[in-house]
Amino acid sequence: MKGLARFACALALLAPAPAAAQVRQPLPVVQRIEPTSGPPGTLVALIGRYFDPEQTVHLGATPLVVQSRLPNRWTVTIPAGAASGEIEVRTERGNVRGPRFRVTEAAPAPVIAGFSPSTGAVGSEVLIRGEHFSPRVADNQVFLGETPVVVRTANPTELRVVVPEGATSAPFRVVVLGAGEVTSAETFALGAGTTIASFAPAFGAPGARVVLRGTGFDARAPRVRVYLGEARVRVRRATPTELEVEVPARGAGSGRWLVDVQGGGRAYSASAFDVRHVPVIRAMDPEFGAPGVRVTLTGEHFGGDVRLVRALLGETPMAVRDLADDRVVLEIPEGAASGPISLTVNEMGPVTSRAELRVVPRVTVEGFSPRNGGPGTEVTILGRGFSPTAALNTVTLSGRPCEVVRAAVDAIVVRIPEANSGPLVVAVTNAGESRTPQPFVVTEAPSIASFSPERGGPGTEVTITGTNFGARAGLVEVRLGDRLMELRRVTPTELTVIVPAGATTGRIRVTVRLQGTVLSSRTFTVATE
Repeated sequence: MKGLARFACALALLAPAPAAAQVRQPLPVVQRIEPTSGPPGTLVALIGRYFDPEQTVHLGATPLVVQSRLPNRWTVTIPAGAASGEIEVRTERGNVRGPRFRVTEAAPAPVIAGFSPSTGAVGSEVLIRGEHFSPRVADNQVFLGETPVVVRTANPTELRVVVPEGATSAPFRVVVLGAGEVTSAETFALGAGTTIASFAPAFGAPGARVVLRGTGFDARAPRVRVYLGEARVRVRRATPTELEVEVPARGAGSGRWLVDVQGGGRAYSASAFDVRHVPVIRAMDPEFGAPGVRVTLTGEHFGGDVRLVRALLGETPMAVRDLADDRVVLEIPEGAASGPISLTVNEMGPVTSRAELRVVPRVTVEGFSPRNGGPGTEVTILGRGFSPTAALNTVTLSGRPCEVVRAAVDAIVVRIPEANSGPLVVAVTNAGESRTPQPFVVTEAPSIASFSPERGGPGTEVTITGTNFGARAGLVEVRLGDRLMELRRVTPTELTVIVPAGATTGRIRVTVRLQGTVLSSRTFTVATE
C-alpha cells in the first residue's frame, strides 16, 4: 500500500497545472492611431501593446486588412465603403476599442496633361503638368518606369522632378496619397546629356580654382549653376565641355560637384572634392631650446592626424609629439640649427613661423672649483649650454638653491647656501640639466672659544676649547705664531697642544684641513726665565 501511495504522489507531481494557474496574455491596448482621418486607401498605424497574430482589426463593423505587424505597431488599410467609427481589436476573450477614425471623402484622381522637356539626361529637371496633385511634396510619389524620381517642388497643377541615376526611357507615373495614381501617355526619352567626367585638382583650400570637364555644359556661365555639396559655387569661365569654378571662401565643405544646366541636365561628379585648409601658425612657445625640448605651435587647421603633419626646422624633420586642430607639439631634433619652423598639413602648405626657433646646446657641467667650503663660499662651475641671463640658470646643492652671482655661456659663479654636501645640479631653462661629477663638500670652519693656560714657557701643555676640530689628528694643525705646536689630543671640541721651543708670544692659529683656519682672539704669552 505504501508503494501505491508513493506512485500516486509521483503522478500528481507530473500532472499539468490547472488552466487557472497559467499566465494569460493581457488584452491588447491601442494607445493611439496615425493618422486619425483620411479617405479610403489611407494607411493607418495602430500604436499600442500586447498585439497578437490571432487578433483582427475592424473599423466599426468593417474588417481592415493588416498590412504589417510589428510588436507594438500594426498598419492597416481603410477600405472603400468604410464609415467613420472606432478602431476595434477583436480577440477570443473580448474586443478592445481604440481611438476614432474619421473617413473623409476621397480626393479626385490625379491627371497628367504633359511634361517638358520630353528628353533629357540623368540630373535633368522635368516639369510635369496636370491636375489634382498634392501641394505637399511628400504626398506625391513619382516614378520614371519603376525608378523613383525626386520631387523638388509641388502644387496642385505642377510637379518639378529630377531624372534619377539608373533611370531608362519610360512614361512618368504619379501616385498621390489618398487620391490614386496616373501614368503619362508619352514616354520620357533619356539621353546622354550633362556629365562630369573629371575635375582637377582633387583637393584645395577655400578660394582655390577647380576645372570641371565633361559634356552638356553651357558656354553662357549664367545658365550654369554649380554646387559643392550644399554650397553654391561661382563659375569663373564656361565652355560646353569645361567649367572653371572657385571654391567659396566660407561655408564650403568636402563633397561631390553638382552641375545644373538651365534647360539642360544635371550631373554629379563620381568622386568628392576634398576641401582642405592651409594651416595658420600664430605663436610659438618657447622660442629657444636644446635638442629634445618640446615646442608648441598654436594656430588653426592643424587637423587631428599626426600622419598628415610634416614639420621641418631648416631641413631637419621634427617629430610630432601631440596634435589638436589648434596646436601642434614638436620636438627639437638632434643636429638641427636655429631657424623658422615650416609646417605642411595634409599636403597644404608649407607655412613658416614668423619667429625663428633658436637652438641652444644641452647644458653640460665639466668641472667646478673650489671643491669644498662653508656656506657663502663662491664656486665657479665650468661647462656648456649655460644662459648668460642669470635668472634662466637654476643651481641647487642637495635640493637647496644656490645664489647665481653671475653667468656666461660657459661658466656660472654661485654662492653656497646652508646645505648638505652633494653634487651641484645646474638646470637651464629649455636646455635641460646636468650635475657635477664629484660632490661639493660643505665644511664648517673651526672656532676657538678659549685656551688655558694663557701663559707658559716651552713645554707647557695648553688646552684649546672650541668647535669643529674634528676627530682626526692628521687633519689638524696648530701654530703659535709661525711655530708648529705638538698635538697631544684631538676631540671635536678640544685640542691639547705643547708650547714649542723658540716660540714667541702671539695668537694661536688652528687649521682643520677641508674646513678652514681660525685665529684666537686672545694672545698666548710665552714666559721667559
